[in-house]
Amino acid sequence: MNHQVNLDENRLQIFHEGRKRRIFVGELTYNKKSNRFELVYDKRYARSKNAIPIGPELSLFKLHHESEKNKLFPSMQDRIPDKSNPAYEDYCHSQGISPSEKNPIILLGSIGKRGPSSFIFEAVYRSNFDPNEITKLRNELGISQHDLAKAFEIKKSTLQRIEAGASKEFNTLKRAQILFEFPEVALWQLKQSGGEIHSDVLNKLIKYFENKRTHLI
Repeated sequence: MNHQVNLDENRLQIFHEGRKRRIFVGELTYNKKSNRFELVYDKRYARSKNAIPIGPELSLFKLHHESEKNKLFPSMQDRIPDKSNPAYEDYCHSQGISPSEKNPIILLGSIGKRGPSSFIFEAVYRSNFDPNEITKLRNELGISQHDLAKAFEIKKSTLQRIEAGASKEFNTLKRAQILFEFPEVALWQLKQSGGEIHSDVLNKLIKYFENKRTHLI
């Protein structure tokens, strides 16, 4: 199966970038039901000693902020160049978006990504990877969650939540997608962790991913 990665048009991650470090600040999302933009600060950032607000209307004393209906927060709107700017089309083309694009989330994550402040707006991507493929693999090979978690250095509790549909933990799903799409990576990982798992389990996994590699050639 070919898993696709698509731009999330309703979500952005925000970072503060200093000279040596980039720190996660929070997330901006668009709520279709309320037609409002929502900013949620990361607790660790908001409580850190040197934290500064993204804008004057976005106080750190409040972790969750909601915009006016159909309006982006003013300090974020200021990051998007005005369409009357003679260079606007060039800005858009350089970022691979249409000059007629109206979605503020897409505009912020592209032509508004970097501005005069040290805050960076990063686009977020979604994957169509189905967590059920993990369960299918385990059932096909007859191995436990404990063994699979050990083989690929994933927390068993995280794997349990993902298979139960109680979690969509992005980093783990992204890692699983890489393993399924690139058998060479899975086989490399098994070489690193193979000494810690039962030989029967290891052999089953190696055979499975070697077969996948053969079919991709």
